[in-house]
Amino acid sequence: MWWRAQGIVVLALLTGIATADESRFSELENYISQFTKADERIPLNIIGVSGDLKTNLEAYIGELSQEDLSQWRETLPRLRKASREALESMGYYQAEVKFTRQQKSIDVHITPNKPVIIERVKLSYVGEASNDIAFTAFKETFPIKEGQVLHHGRYESAKSLLQNMALERGYFDGKWLEHEAIIAQGTQQATINLRYDSGKRYKFGQVFFSQSASESTLPVELSLLEKLVTFNEGDDYEADKIIKFNKLLLDSRYFNEVRVRADADLAEDYYIPVNVRLAADKPNQIDVGAGYATDVGARVSLAWRRPLFNERGHSIETSTELSQVRQSTTVRYGIPWTHPLNDTLQLIAGFKREHIDDSALTNNSILGVERQKKRESGWQITEALRWSRESYKQDNGDKGQSDLLLPSYTISRVRTKGSKTDPERGDRQSYQVEFASPDLLSDADLIALRAGWRWLDTFANRHQLGFRADLGAILSSDFDSVPLNMRFYAGGDQSVRGYDYKSLSPRDTDGQIIGARNLVSMSGEYTFKLTTRWRLATFVDMGNAFDASNEGLKTGAGVGVRWISPVGPVRLDVAWGLDRDNNTPRIHFFMGPAL
Repeated sequence: MWWRAQGIVVLALLTGIATADESRFSELENYISQFTKADERIPLNIIGVSGDLKTNLEAYIGELSQEDLSQWRETLPRLRKASREALESMGYYQAEVKFTRQQKSIDVHITPNKPVIIERVKLSYVGEASNDIAFTAFKETFPIKEGQVLHHGRYESAKSLLQNMALERGYFDGKWLEHEAIIAQGTQQATINLRYDSGKRYKFGQVFFSQSASESTLPVELSLLEKLVTFNEGDDYEADKIIKFNKLLLDSRYFNEVRVRADADLAEDYYIPVNVRLAADKPNQIDVGAGYATDVGARVSLAWRRPLFNERGHSIETSTELSQVRQSTTVRYGIPWTHPLNDTLQLIAGFKREHIDDSALTNNSILGVERQKKRESGWQITEALRWSRESYKQDNGDKGQSDLLLPSYTISRVRTKGSKTDPERGDRQSYQVEFASPDLLSDADLIALRAGWRWLDTFANRHQLGFRADLGAILSSDFDSVPLNMRFYAGGDQSVRGYDYKSLSPRDTDGQIIGARNLVSMSGEYTFKLTTRWRLATFVDMGNAFDASNEGLKTGAGVGVRWISPVGPVRLDVAWGLDRDNNTPRIHFFMGPAL
C-alpha cells in the first residue's frame, strides 16, 4: 500500500508539472503570436472629401484591424466620435457621416455641408506691447482672417505665434486675458476674440564673461570681448541679439565653446543679466589634406592656425600646398583693428612656385598688409599694399626678374541659402583694382582690373542652374614689363573646360605661353539631382585670354557627375574643346564649392 500511495503522489506531481509547463508554453505562444501573426489591418475608404480634410480624418481615426470589424458595436461609437472631432477641428460642425462595414474594409461617406466661417476677428493688446511696432505690424499679418473657414489648428498656431513673438521681444510676463472662438450654430459663423496682456518689456542688463572651470582668467582682453556685444545695457530685450552675439563669439574662433544665457528668472527690476561662458582649451587647429585636381595634379596641404595667439586677440595662420604644378606657402598674422571681426589687419608673407603650360617656371615672393572691413550689408572691403618679386625662366632660355609695389582695393560679397558647402542658391560678386608705377618703387607701369560673378539657384528640388563670369584687363604703356604671374590665362577646371590648365593665352614665336592683357571666361551649367549625394551635370564654357579682341572666344562643353561629400562637392567632368584641332575629350577632376 505504501508504494501504491507513493506512486499516486509522484504521478500527481508529474501531472502538475506537465500542466504548469503547458500553461507556460501557451503564454509564450500567445506572446510570440503578437509579433508573428499576419497583418490584420483593414482599409478605410473615405468618400465625399479629399485633401487636408481626408488626411485629418485618417489621422483621427487611426489604423483599423479585423478585430474592429468583429467588434463593430464597440467600434462604431469610437469611429463616430473621432470623425466628429476631426471634422469640427477644421470647421465642419454640421457634417453628416455614415459608416458602412464591409467584409474586409470600412466605408465612410461624408457630406461636409456648410463650414463655419469667421465673421469677425478682434485682436487687442494690453501693456507695453500696445506701443510696440512689431505687435502693430502683427495685426496686419495675423494669419486668421475674416471670411476664412474656422480651422482650430490654425487658430491655435496663430495664438502660439503671438506668444512666441512676445517671448522673443522680452515680454516674459505675457498672458491671455481673453481667447475664445464663439460659434453661432444657426448661422454657422464664428467670432474670434483675442486680448493679450504683454506686461512690461524686459531689458538687457549687464554682461558677465566667465571662463570654463579649468581656467580662472579670460584668455582675451575684456575690452575686446565687449566689442562683440550686440546690444547696450538698458536696451529692450530681443532674442535675435542674443543669437547674433553667440554667433559673433563663435565666428571670432577665439573659443571652442560658447554659451550665452539671458535668464529672465534672474532679472532684477526687469533687467536681465547676460551670462557668457567661454572655453578656449583647444588653441591650435591643424588641417591635413590630400587630393587630386586635373589642373595641378596630385596635391597635399597642411594648415596650422592659432586663432587666439595672445590676449590682445591676435591670430596666426600658416598654410602650405605641394602639387605637381604649384608649390606655395603663406603666413598670415591677424590683428584686430577697430573690431575683432569687422575690421582687421592682416600681415602677409608668402612664396609660390608655378609651372605654366610646362613651358615656363615662375617664382613669386610677397610681403604685404591688408585691412579687411565687413559691412552689415554683407559686402567686404579689402584695402591692401603688397610688395611682389617675381623671377621667371622659360624653356627657350628667356629669364628675368621684376619687383612691384601694388596698392589694391577689392570689394566682394557672398550670399548663400542652405548648406555652406552645398548651397541651394546664392551669388558671389567680386571687383578689384590694383596698380603699380615706376614712381612707386615698381619695375612696371600698370593698372589691373578684375571682376567675377557666380550665381546658383535650385528649381523643384532637383534642378539646379549655375552661371559664372570672369573679366579682366591690364592697362599698361609697357606690357612687356608686366610679370608673367600678373598676366591673364584661360583654360582648366575653373575656366574653360576641355582645354589644359592656363593653355589659352598668346604665345611668342617659339610657341611659349606669355600671358595676355585681357580675360573673358563664362560658364553655364545644369545639374540634376539623382539622390541626396549624387548628381548629373552638363555644361558649356566659353572664354579666352587675349591681347586683341578679334582673337575670339574658345568653347568647351561636356558632361559630369557630382558627389556631395561631407566637406563639399567633388566634380568629375568629361569636356571637349570645340575649337581644338585634336578634339579628344579631356577629363577634369576638382573638389570645391559651387560659389
